[in-house]
Amino acid sequence: MCGIIGYISRTGKPDEHHLQQGIEALEKRGPDSSGIYIDKNVGLGFRRLAILDLSTHANQPMTLADHSVSLVFNGEIYNYKDIRKSLNLDSLQSTSDTEVLLKGYEKKGNSIVSELDGMFAIGLYDKIKNKIILARDHFGKKPLYYYHDSHTFAFASEIKALLQIPDVKKHLEIDPLSISKILFYGYIPSPHSIFGQIKKLEPATCLEFSIEQWRISNKTLFWNLHEMSCKTPESEEEVLSTLDHLLRQSVKKRLISDVPVGMFLSGGLDSTLVGSYLKKLDCSVDTYTVSYSTDKNIDETKFAKIAADRFGLNYHFCEFDSSHVLPNFIEIMDYLDEPLADAAIVPLYFLSKQAKQDFTVTLSGDGGDEVFGGYTKYKVQYLIEKLSLLKFLIPALSRLPLKGNIEKLLNSFHLPLAQRQFILGSGSFLSKEASEILLSSFPPEKVFEDAVSHLASFNSDDVINSCLFLDCKIQLPDWYLVKGDRATMANSQEMRTPLLDKNLTEYLFSLPGNYKVRNGEAKYLEKKLLAKEFPREFVNRRKRGFGVPLDSWIKNELKEVFNEYLFEDHGYFNMKYVKQLHDEHLAGRKNNQFKLLRIFTVNHFLNKWA
Repeated sequence: MCGIIGYISRTGKPDEHHLQQGIEALEKRGPDSSGIYIDKNVGLGFRRLAILDLSTHANQPMTLADHSVSLVFNGEIYNYKDIRKSLNLDSLQSTSDTEVLLKGYEKKGNSIVSELDGMFAIGLYDKIKNKIILARDHFGKKPLYYYHDSHTFAFASEIKALLQIPDVKKHLEIDPLSISKILFYGYIPSPHSIFGQIKKLEPATCLEFSIEQWRISNKTLFWNLHEMSCKTPESEEEVLSTLDHLLRQSVKKRLISDVPVGMFLSGGLDSTLVGSYLKKLDCSVDTYTVSYSTDKNIDETKFAKIAADRFGLNYHFCEFDSSHVLPNFIEIMDYLDEPLADAAIVPLYFLSKQAKQDFTVTLSGDGGDEVFGGYTKYKVQYLIEKLSLLKFLIPALSRLPLKGNIEKLLNSFHLPLAQRQFILGSGSFLSKEASEILLSSFPPEKVFEDAVSHLASFNSDDVINSCLFLDCKIQLPDWYLVKGDRATMANSQEMRTPLLDKNLTEYLFSLPGNYKVRNGEAKYLEKKLLAKEFPREFVNRRKRGFGVPLDSWIKNELKEVFNEYLFEDHGYFNMKYVKQLHDEHLAGRKNNQFKLLRIFTVNHFLNKWA
């Protein structure tokens, strides 16, 4: 796991000092070593977190012997040994996946990307063809940003590295549309970023930049879940047997490492499912769980202990009390270089910090909700689409003095599925609220353009699968996987997600939606698998998620820091309305915790980075 950067100047040799500064900005992603490669007007930089082949032979940037191709690469290729064998790659200098990737490109060109199984962000310089190639993994587990103007093309793992290049920074402007998107999503969907001139490379995408023509010459998807054909299997037992095999293989390949591997065991169903396959693989690892001993409403250590004991895993409970809130909140907010409104990143960052003492690689249950169907909003979306006659009642009901999720449901009932998907079940502002708080007008069709476009490509009338597809295209890569990547990489730790395995997800998306949500029961298949290991009361308990008491934090531990940032006027928000939201929350009249966090993250970013 690493941090990468590329700096290509149209007018001559890139400034090595600025390239070095960009590398240093990525130090936490790779504290073990660093390197620079410069050829003519192309500069590549790299920070390494050594996972496979700890020798210097695996250091980057890595270049072919004839100097025709150079590579920087962040991630892990789990099937690199298979690729090495299939391409007859002999006499390699290392046992790393990086060298296999480099030699694989030499033999197959861009098409090698479609054969990769893993998580990756790739930056490659082909000297002969005079082009840069960027590629990002299937779900966007590894981040990759890029910038392009008439003089500079640059890319990096994080925005903070690009900001070290003056030729980039001096041309950047905040994108007002992205501010609007944050109020609804809580993050910024790809390909957008907080800066109008910086783009995120979308998941499963390969981009070619022609240095000679100075333009993006090609940009293609190499994999897409909408291409999975839906089929009805012969029997439920057949499905469960196939899933058992795929899960076993998924966990097994993610244990490949030359450094210690551990696990985040939340006590929820997803991480418990991953833990069950550690037992089946006869692999005993240390697990870490956040403990909230003073707040039993969100503490799940009881269930984490049951799972760990059942699977024979060593467990560590990390007490997260009031004294930990403020310092960890500030540390991770300072590390983020783009607004991300998810308070769960705070205990996750704290947990990673504790776990790093024992292991560098960690498994997690991230992605289980999006592929097995775990969110309540999926059931709600299904009912809305199937009971469309209820829409005649909505105008009257929406005028009633309702609050919270009911108000949100009624006010978004009339919206298309793609827009509802990112309002239901989140801390989203309603359109009328966004109109009040934003000083500039926002076009709703632009705010949700990404969701509408993705859904249009999903040629299926299966409501549940459509919802899962949307979340896999937007919510996962730009919210939850960002949260996991930044929280762990801030501690120089790598997170792996077995439930987002390519083969596993392809199979799950080939199944009808009622295999994920059936008769109102979420995660139908996942619960069937776990029912073989646990009693009904464990499997069918109410979903809690990775919850945090943000409501209380804003009133207590984070009161001063919220007061400091909420009311800074950067020209985007109606400060009178911000004060109203804050006053309502402190007085207990309304729970505005998620809305206040979205405003906070924007203002904090503008203070630190803009």
